[in-house]
Amino acid sequence: MEIKMKNKIAVIGIALAIMTQLTWSKSPTYHGIIIGCCEEYKEGIKGLNAKKDAESFFNELTNMYYNGNRSKASQNIHLLTEKSVTRTNVQHKLKEVAQKTQPGDVVYFFYSGHGSSLHDKSRLIAPSYKNNELIKVMENSGLIIPYDFNFKKVGKTAIISKRDLRDNNGYGFEYLDNKNVQVIMISDSCYSGNLFRNSSNSTKKFIPTTKLNLDYDTEVAKIKERTHKEKHHQKEYNNLIFFSAGGTDKTVAEDDRLKRGKFSLVVEKCLKTANQNRDNKITKKELQECLHTEDTAKAFVVYPSNDRLANQTVFKANHKNITLQQKDKIRVKTSVREITKISSEIVIDKKNYDIEIVKVGNKYQIFRYTGEVYAEVNNTDLKKYLLALKLFKLKGIGKIDVSVLNDNRKTVGQFCKGERLTVQIKDQRNTDYIVAISLDRKGKVIMLQPNDDKQKSSSNLLDIGVKYPYGMDKLKVFTLSSKQYNQIKKLIVKGGTLEDYGVNELYKILKFNQNFKEAELDIETIDKPINQCRQGD
Repeated sequence: MEIKMKNKIAVIGIALAIMTQLTWSKSPTYHGIIIGCCEEYKEGIKGLNAKKDAESFFNELTNMYYNGNRSKASQNIHLLTEKSVTRTNVQHKLKEVAQKTQPGDVVYFFYSGHGSSLHDKSRLIAPSYKNNELIKVMENSGLIIPYDFNFKKVGKTAIISKRDLRDNNGYGFEYLDNKNVQVIMISDSCYSGNLFRNSSNSTKKFIPTTKLNLDYDTEVAKIKERTHKEKHHQKEYNNLIFFSAGGTDKTVAEDDRLKRGKFSLVVEKCLKTANQNRDNKITKKELQECLHTEDTAKAFVVYPSNDRLANQTVFKANHKNITLQQKDKIRVKTSVREITKISSEIVIDKKNYDIEIVKVGNKYQIFRYTGEVYAEVNNTDLKKYLLALKLFKLKGIGKIDVSVLNDNRKTVGQFCKGERLTVQIKDQRNTDYIVAISLDRKGKVIMLQPNDDKQKSSSNLLDIGVKYPYGMDKLKVFTLSSKQYNQIKKLIVKGGTLEDYGVNELYKILKFNQNFKEAELDIETIDKPINQCRQGD
């Protein structure tokens, strides 16, 4: 009898152990709070097209985790746009999600819209400068501007991240973090580097139509006189990863042509291209590296800023629409029929395109994925441009860290007339065998390194004063083997310009052995003096 009882206890123990193991090893459930606000506001605030960003991101998650089933996705992923974006609704949804999640689940928090902070000079929150208690709440915090925001009731209507997201009456990000729930936060808004904590990194989205008769500098000086800002010792999150369009004190922009947030567009592009090793997941490191290569995301902020959580999965990779055959080809969105006759390297792909081509009269306008125009060319130059693009599609075994700096050694999105532009490789160890090429608006490929003047490699790739012609240039850098490098040196011509033959030969050499590191950059130059084109930085 005693032996039977022991056997029963042993069986029950094993069963419990198995059940516990199954409970902890279950697949995560994917939750989301996706916010886009607003085309119209109750107050006199300029409307945005942020609803499109939110709907598009909701669709990405739906396809990624729920096989495109919107009904099933809506049970866990909440889409808030326009009038539904209020402080009360956001807090309620965050609490609902927080209570519903289990350890190991994943929560996406996405926001596109107007943002603010104590760095905001737009006078949006200027009335708050006279409220000491409100100042304390807003310090080291960012603000989300909801549909029903009221200039005179900032504390009651604005979503202040430190109070309403991190804490949220005990059901915010800290609660989720302690519950061992992974939080992936993405923000495409001004001053968004402060949405979850203070950040030292900094990059036009908000223009209030209501003018307030307060002097920003005077009011900020008063704040400094009557408050003492203590050092912010905030507990580090263990399970939160944050990507924002800009830092704590910079504005960000929409694309006027596509009517979308530029950072949102870049994030979407990276969801399709960041997973270079094809392992069906995108890590924090992969997404970070992809964003670094995009000109419109140069000022983005990531948390943790170090290598912590570098290999943590942030998205499931979605490659359904990109075949292996298409991977190294130039994907084009266009209705121009003769494009495919130019090169076998071109694939018409209206969803996952690299560029968009629009015919206007006898000219062709070439747009980036994120909406900015690369070039306006005739039929001959279009062919050159597309043939040259195949060099820029080549991917190696890793990335090179390249800096693009202005006169003040700062990274900026655009470079102004007369400004100094410097491009250099950060890691001096990667400078033995460098090949650097540029592609201008007419499809002309110039070999910057090696060239006929200086055949020895240098970490300084470019150092020029910005002048005509202005627009968007592409730059590609490779670090190669000595064998490849010596082969490429034979292609050097005076002045560095490569004709079609040189472009094809360079492509063959690089394509034959892709055991190299590379970096791709888009550099935009503006035909305006610094005091005009730097407005809003």
